[in-house]
Order: sequence, then C-alpha cells, then structure tokens
Amino acid sequence: MTDVSERIGNVTRQRYEQLVTQAKELIAQVARAQFALGDMALEVEPMRPVGGSMPNGTDDLFTVTESLQLFADDIGVDRRMVEDWRYTANRWPNERRKDGVSFTVHRILASVVDDDERWAAIEDAPFNPRTGARQWTPDGAKRVVGQRVDRPVTVDEKVQAVADLTRDNEVAAQVATDLLKRPAVTEHVTPAEKVRVVTELTRDDTVAQQVTTDLLGRPDVARKTMRDDYPDYGLAAA
Repeated sequence: MTDVSERIGNVTRQRYEQLVTQAKELIAQVARAQFALGDMALEVEPMRPVGGSMPNGTDDLFTVTESLQLFADDIGVDRRMVEDWRYTANRWPNERRKDGVSFTVHRILASVVDDDERWAAIEDAPFNPRTGARQWTPDGAKRVVGQRVDRPVTVDEKVQAVADLTRDNEVAAQVATDLLKRPAVTEHVTPAEKVRVVTELTRDDTVAQQVTTDLLGRPDVARKTMRDDYPDYGLAAA
C-alpha cells in the first residue's frame, strides 16, 4: 500500500510529477498561442500613441475598441481577453519572450515601464523556498511590480490582505472584537491606542454611561479617578 504521505491529492507523488511535466508543456503551448493571438490583434490594431492616428495615416473606419470587439466576436472570445493578449504581446517582442515562463507572468511583468528593466526582470526569477529553485510564479511577478499577491507570505503582505478584507465596517468590527479577546494580541497594543479604541467605542452616550458605571464599580479605578479629577477637595485621603 502506498504511504499516504507520498500522495498529493488523489495521485502518487510520481504520478504528480508526471502531470506537472505534462502541464508545463501545455502551459508553454498556451503561452505561444496567446502571444500569437496578441500578435494578430496588434496586426488588426497596432498600438497607437495617446490621441494618435493609424500609423499609415489612413482614415479610421473603426475605433480601436470597435475593431478589437469585431475581432473578439469573430473568434468567439471576450474583447478584454483580446486587449490583454494585444497589450502583453506589444510589451514583449518575440525575441524577448522567455521560454518556460507562463503568459500570465509575462502579462504581470509587462507593467514594468522601462524596457531594459523589463528585459532584465524576467531573467531574474525569484527563489521559491518550497521547491528550492529559482522559478516564476504569478505572486513572484506581482512582488516585482508591487501588486497585491494572492497568497501573502510576509507580515506586510498579510497586513495588507487583512486591510483589504476588512474594508466593510461590519466585517472590521467583528474582526476587531475577536482580536481584542486574544491576550497575546492586546498586550502589544499601546495604552494610547487602547484609550483611543475605548473613546471610539463609547461615543454613544448610552454605551459611555454603562462603561462608566462598570468602571467606577471597580474600587481601584474609582479611587484613581477621584484623585485625578478632584485633587482640591481632599478626596484622595478618603
């Protein structure tokens, strides 16, 4: 019987490696096809300078969008895919396209503005600690160009991912409530930040009244409050 630890998903590790090899070959074929489609879209509509006309100076019968929409309709795909292929193919001339690197990675790195920097970037694949090799992944390319990654690894990436997920106030409130229940988390929050949080939470007069009542029910808090608020009335000695 095969050791479960030697399985990945529903297949043995050996079969998995075979599938990876076959998949890489297919991905290479897909990349070549996508670049070829991009080149075709560029032939239909060459890239123009902003506000520019057709390179040959002829009058336009169609706008760029209309031409690409017609091309997309005739080959049965979404126009945005055609625009994606066209943009990426334009940013990566044939002699600069890297064999073994997916079209997706080429598309992400296409946002590197400087041509020389773009050419150099794709030659410098990042190290993948899982495989122990230097290889491109979409997240690796996104780190190069400063885009949000799909699988955050560093603390900064995780913080940004949490920030994105908590843009909704109700979600943020629930997350904050859960986090404040964790002593290991709250011990790293400064007193000033804790005061600010309490201030925000007690803007409602009813909440503030209840919190005040509860706090003054704690003898140590009540004595300290009385000393701080009424130093001239001799209450500190009471």
